[in-house]
Amino acid sequence: MLLDQHGRQIKYLRLAVTDRCNLRCRYCMPEEGIAFADREALLTYDEILLFCGVLAEMGVEKVRLTGGEPLVRRELTTLVAGLNKQFPKLAMTTNGLLLPRYLDELMEHGLRTYNLSLDTLRPERFERITRRDNFAGTYNALEMLLERGCRTKINVVVMRGINDDELYDFVELTRDNDLDVRFIEAMPFNDDDGNHDVFLSYDSMRLRLLERYPDLSQNERQGGSAVTFSVPGYRGNVAIIPAYSRSLCGTCDRLRITPRGTLLNCLYSTRGLELLPLLRSGIDRDDLATLIREFVYGKYASGHETERREQQGNIFASMTSIGG
Repeated sequence: MLLDQHGRQIKYLRLAVTDRCNLRCRYCMPEEGIAFADREALLTYDEILLFCGVLAEMGVEKVRLTGGEPLVRRELTTLVAGLNKQFPKLAMTTNGLLLPRYLDELMEHGLRTYNLSLDTLRPERFERITRRDNFAGTYNALEMLLERGCRTKINVVVMRGINDDELYDFVELTRDNDLDVRFIEAMPFNDDDGNHDVFLSYDSMRLRLLERYPDLSQNERQGGSAVTFSVPGYRGNVAIIPAYSRSLCGTCDRLRITPRGTLLNCLYSTRGLELLPLLRSGIDRDDLATLIREFVYGKYASGHETERREQQGNIFASMTSIGG
């Protein structure tokens, strides 16, 4: 069992396999991109499977593949096949553009749960947000996931004055579709370019939803990063993630690993356990497990405490360099 100093059992790993992406979303990556990691600076699939095997032995149950866009990394299905042998739960966060090419094979290897990043239902607005004209590709991926019966969630980063007028349109997707729409608070990444001017809080989103859906009911919470609601008679659910307010940190059960192999206890961490040199030095599995236990034990109580102890000023890395 893997525990932190607050007695929380760690069961969930968010695994970023690349910092590269085929979009340039304004809240995630600067328009000009970043200094992407060279291939040799990324953990190999064998190194990932070794590390993840150690975590599985310590009780981690779920792995979510993220990026960047995970599907831009070559032969990702090979990694998924290996992870499927280690973990009972696999998931992926993706923009969906490459999903039609790989979905059948991914499903064969046990990956049937997907979070699709889609911040608008308007093609022209999609281009303004992502800086790429690819709305049809992402929406086609959504339709394919629903047709195949995959567990599907839509991630919507809500930005005041940009897409907050579409909250109700997204809720209506849950009327006839068995999916979750998750509204996410914008976070100040991209080296403090801010997103402060577009921030819309959890409370503001909830009040807006209640104006249109007064019988909106909060579901009994089962942990995780979202508060989930349902509209009576609708097949799907609606959730809000207080990513910047960080009001749900008390039950956090997750770790993150960046594309460059740094293990993090929190999205707001700047200090991590550097796995790449350890793995390439041939570290013994037992020694690796000991280091992981010691590192995880130091996990702070909340993202606010992590930011206070580890951040200098208010500078955040680009989201794609941390892992979504």
